[in-house]
Amino acid sequence: MEKPSQKLQGPGREEKSFGQILKESVEEVNRLQGAANKAIEELATGETKNIHETMIALEKAGISFKLMLEVRNKILDAYREVMRMSG
Repeated sequence: MEKPSQKLQGPGREEKSFGQILKESVEEVNRLQGAANKAIEELATGETKNIHETMIALEKAGISFKLMLEVRNKILDAYREVMRMSG
């Protein structure tokens, strides 16, 4: 019997390890941060005048970063709890 922590899967999805899912999530946060930076640059240089899309890009990047930090905090809390129990 395979341990649930080894592979995560859902309907119609390929099996992915927790590490792979985490890596993809960090890459997505990085992509959103890059998109926000590009949107700011385009607004500052006058390439675009759409402040709404710029603000949306900034908010997406900010929210995804906050979520990533919360997930990291939960992982660290779980790790500390496991270490406390085994010690």
